Amino acid sequence: MEIDSYSYINRMSKIHPVEKLLFAIMTMLLCFWFDRYTNLLVVFMMFIIIVYIAKIPYKVYIKLILIPFSFLIISVLTIVINVLDDKSVAIISIKVFGAFIGITSDGINTAFNLTSRTLALVSCLYFLTLTTPITDIVDVLEKIKIPMLFLELIQITYRLIFVLLNAAKEIYISQDSRLGYSKVKNGYRSLGFLISSLFVKSYRDSQNLYLALEARGYKGDLKVISKKQKINIRNCVIIFLIELILINLSLFLRR
Repeated sequence: MEIDSYSYINRMSKIHPVEKLLFAIMTMLLCFWFDRYTNLLVVFMMFIIIVYIAKIPYKVYIKLILIPFSFLIISVLTIVINVLDDKSVAIISIKVFGAFIGITSDGINTAFNLTSRTLALVSCLYFLTLTTPITDIVDVLEKIKIPMLFLELIQITYRLIFVLLNAAKEIYISQDSRLGYSKVKNGYRSLGFLISSLFVKSYRDSQNLYLALEARGYKGDLKVISKKQKINIRNCVIIFLIELILINLSLFLRR
């Protein structure tokens, strides 16, 4: 729920969504081409923009950026540690059941590139979601003729994710208040109840959400009032200058 709340109250909420969408998408596309150091610079740049310009609390942003780390660490470990055909190329190696498993400099470089690129892409995505409400993004996508069915799926899925998270939070607090996670055995049992109850409660809440939409005249087409905002030419120039600087920096670092 925090992400959705901050997207409405941040200091960049009044900037035209086209400008923010343009900046995020251009940077994300270029991250696939940037070298590792430029990608790390993108991570730092997005931190500055989100925390110091949009005024999103740094603790919130750091907590969000740490979420993909658990998945990233598993991916990186599988790249860094490999079965080796040639032991001489390894920095560290051990023999397991007749085969050599170890770490090579190529594996470390690949892992470093993957980590920097993933963090850069995730930070761009967080910039967009923390500074721009989903309704504004959908409004822009609608104007560039993205099919309405796809846009409605985006909006409903986005809302139902929060319904699911809210239901999980309420059940967890209820279980924890009754010492449901005081012991490991109790924890596993409570987790089982949480998962089974979550599907029932989230389904019921989604039905209530649908009824609420119908009560407001929903006929299979979500209508949202568009904000009247003008695209700021100065901001567009700044965006292109930033991208140009990043491209030149990446070219310079590759020499």
